[in-house]
Amino acid sequence: MNLRSKKVVIERPESPNLDKMDFISRLHDSLLLQILSLLPESDATRTCILSNRWKNLWSLLPILHFVMPFCWTFEEANRFHDRVDQTLALRGCMPIKRFYLYCSKHCDYDRVRDCIRNVVKCKVQDLEIRFPNDSFRFKFCWDLFKTCGSLVQLTLRGEFVLSVPDDVDVLFPCLKMINLVSIKYSCDECFKNLISGCPVLEELYVERQIIGEVDNMVSCMVISPSLKKLGLSFALSGEGDFRVVIDAPRLEYLNVVDVMSTSYSLLTEPLSLTEAHLKLRNGVVQPVAPLVTCISNVKVLTLIDLALLVCLFIYLQSLILSRF
Repeated sequence: MNLRSKKVVIERPESPNLDKMDFISRLHDSLLLQILSLLPESDATRTCILSNRWKNLWSLLPILHFVMPFCWTFEEANRFHDRVDQTLALRGCMPIKRFYLYCSKHCDYDRVRDCIRNVVKCKVQDLEIRFPNDSFRFKFCWDLFKTCGSLVQLTLRGEFVLSVPDDVDVLFPCLKMINLVSIKYSCDECFKNLISGCPVLEELYVERQIIGEVDNMVSCMVISPSLKKLGLSFALSGEGDFRVVIDAPRLEYLNVVDVMSTSYSLLTEPLSLTEAHLKLRNGVVQPVAPLVTCISNVKVLTLIDLALLVCLFIYLQSLILSRF
């Protein structure tokens, strides 16, 4: 029996052409940036490892979020600053919608100052900066923002010294929201100068968390004809007399948490006030009575601790006066 061997030909499929398959990478930068903007910030940053095409795309997004890890040495901190500087250099003067910078130990404050200056040149709209508990306090000067007319929201947290001059009428012409958390002030007038220098300010939140230190704020002068929302938190501050003066005729929302010996006074009654939340524990009725009397027309009200006692005191006082 004659058996003839047959050749078996195996056809192998062609290797895939990655250039043809990766059609997304061939899209225009504007479309890719639109895709990245739909992702969480952390996921958008991770796309830099996909290929050279994606390496720097995330840096062109309008929202930049930088968090410095804990650094044991200045060399580690400098590598973080290099990354931030390189990102801003790639962007050039492209507008920045939101810029978040969280610095940790061993950060270079001179490089941070240069970074903020570059961000201001990019017409940033929302700026949030946070510093660690360090022996050096960054001085937040008005000189850095002389050309910043685009800022809408400002948040300062941590080791800042706020320094605002009193010879400038308008500081931030477009600023609508300010958050100040655990910062210090170069003088008592700085806070007042900041608020009065924001003609369209609508929301303000001030939190004092200076434990065992003096933040140089003797009085909190909230004077703003445009302010609509006000939040005050003096829950962890040191002891001492403290005064809050509110002159905000358009105020609609008020939230106060206070355990200090604070006295309140209202120069103008906020007739537009519709919601108020008061948590008072300073143990003294009379200094906080003006704050409680302004909430008679609100639609949403929360009273905790001393605020309830003050309301009862005012009610009983009115009953006694009505009998005479």
